[in-house]
Amino acid sequence: MSEENFNNGDTAALESQIEGILDETPENTEVTDNPEENTQGQETTETKEDKPQIPEQFLNQDGTVNVDDLLKSYNELQPLAEEKTKWEQEKSELQKQADYAKQIQEQALLQAQNLGYQNTEEYALITEIAGATANEYSKYLHTVEEPDKVRGLLALYSKNPTPELLERIEDEFSVDIVKNVSVLAERTKNQILQQQQEQRYETIKQEAETFVQNSIKDFPDWFKIPEFTNFFADALRVKGDRFETAAFIKHLENLKEYFRREFIAEQNANKENNKELDNLKNLTPKSIQQNTSSKNIDDYSPEELDKAIGELV
Repeated sequence: MSEENFNNGDTAALESQIEGILDETPENTEVTDNPEENTQGQETTETKEDKPQIPEQFLNQDGTVNVDDLLKSYNELQPLAEEKTKWEQEKSELQKQADYAKQIQEQALLQAQNLGYQNTEEYALITEIAGATANEYSKYLHTVEEPDKVRGLLALYSKNPTPELLERIEDEFSVDIVKNVSVLAERTKNQILQQQQEQRYETIKQEAETFVQNSIKDFPDWFKIPEFTNFFADALRVKGDRFETAAFIKHLENLKEYFRREFIAEQNANKENNKELDNLKNLTPKSIQQNTSSKNIDDYSPEELDKAIGELV
């Protein structure tokens, strides 16, 4: 084979290979020189989709934004948003205070129960009496042999008033001093109980006054009736804080309806009785004579005459 034929054959084979490669390349494939352009276009589309839509009431007829209405609405809503934020902060602070107070109460109750008391009120009463007792004993520290030791016992007793501590303290003082302090402790206890009772009375009194005022406001027509006012006062004394004015009024309404039906039935019965009495009054001899037959006695047969006489008898 000559060199010329070889070259021609080699060239034809090379062109055939090139055409095959070109046939395998997709016709519609477009290669982008800068791939960042496609990414930016995708991000722009996504940004447009995620962008919040402006409500129609803030758009003009041509679709542009009505800036004046938008700013006006913002200026109206801004103080409300600030007020809401402030209210939420106050609410959060109040909730923290309430939680803290609840925690303190729970700790106080736990401490009282650990010391053998049923509730914090009983514990507060005993500790207050113990404090007064310790203060009174401290006036006589100059009579004991070891004042510092007794002073420590008194400080401990004022915080943790147990019978054992009180007995140890009493052993340090003379019998006369113990008697005097015991009388003072009893007097202090009575004063505290009296004060607590007065406070409870004032609380109940204020609650009762508020309750009555609200009841009068809700049912003013009823309280214009003196009999009802007296009845209401007696019922309130009996029921106390369990009294419900609305339920009480409902019972009275039902009772009033019952009496109304009974009265109507009685009136109807009286009318029927009066009607029957009127009919009896109208049955005079004259009317009886008018209702009797006008036949002459001679026209009666013996049988008819006997029957008529029998009816009259």
